[in-house]
Amino acid sequence: MSIQFLGMIGHRLSSETIAPVGPIFDRDYIVRFAQTHEAAGFDRLLVGHWSDQPDGFLVTALAGLSTQKIHYLLAHRPGFVSPTLAARKFATLEHLLGGRLAVHIISGGNDAE
Repeated sequence: MSIQFLGMIGHRLSSETIAPVGPIFDRDYIVRFAQTHEAAGFDRLLVGHWSDQPDGFLVTALAGLSTQKIHYLLAHRPGFVSPTLAARKFATLEHLLGGRLAVHIISGGNDAE
């Protein structure tokens, strides 16, 4: 059994202890974050799904095109995008990233969802 190290990328600087800073979609932050994780030897970055945040497909595309080796795990919540469109978007992004994409199917972010 092998171990993989995963990080989680956001769309701008923020955390449980740091209030959101900068634009809602901070390109420089996304690129820097992805490249730093790749340089540190992480295997994969999770791109989460939030209904009130920038599109994960585009965050993944930007991060993926700025790196060479690290893989991406893109969270997808079925029901908001037609299945055929979602499949086409995943296939296109997977090809664009040279096979470095995996999909994480989720049911929601909290009990109310």
